[in-house]
Amino acid sequence: AQRARGAPQAIAGHAQARRADLLSSNPVPSDGSRCEGCGEYFGILRRRQICGSCDRYFCASCLGAFTVAGIGCFCGSRCAQCRELGQKSGEFETIRTTMEDGVSVTISFPPKASMFGSSGRRKVPAWLSLKTDLVWASLEQRAGQPLEQGQLPLAEVLHVRNTGMHLELSVKGQSQPTHLDFGTAEERINWERYLNLAAEVLVPESERADRETAKAAFRAQEIEERRALNEERKKNLSQGLG
Repeated sequence: AQRARGAPQAIAGHAQARRADLLSSNPVPSDGSRCEGCGEYFGILRRRQICGSCDRYFCASCLGAFTVAGIGCFCGSRCAQCRELGQKSGEFETIRTTMEDGVSVTISFPPKASMFGSSGRRKVPAWLSLKTDLVWASLEQRAGQPLEQGQLPLAEVLHVRNTGMHLELSVKGQSQPTHLDFGTAEERINWERYLNLAAEVLVPESERADRETAKAAFRAQEIEERRALNEERKKNLSQGLG
């Protein structure tokens, strides 16, 4: 009952935090003079409306509400971002408990470079779960405590790919991906969806701009590496034919 009574306050707090995050990342002024979606100024033909979730100002087109001659009921209307986030948040809540309970994996960390060369991948059988972020604890223990433990911040996970053998997590600042090996193919497929969904919902809006910039740089690097590899293959093929 206490948890139920606290739900409205939690929702209100989340809405206020989301509005602050959106305003901090939006270059359009939030003084109500312009639509915070398209940036156009409000006027007689472009009426000002308010998102019922984040309280930002939008025109009817950006809010996605039905109007007749510029007049309509916008009670409870939400912007596209809030509608999408609401849908994903609802889906995430159905799998939150599963992620919090966790799963047994083998984490394969990328090799570390040193003055003596790079070492091989380090594999750690661990328990992976969701707290405020992704956390892991080694199954090997000492005195009843995990021998190793750490975090995999969702804001730093740029891409999750299912290779058919393991999940590849491309992490910000790492030249090679971290691998997650699961006990079954079903767990691997499910956790690919879980991780992508958690990153969409849980990463604060204030950190998403940096994450999107890092993701764009990562994709550009991937394209360049594929281009260089294709050029090398063409070169080798031409030399072989010659």
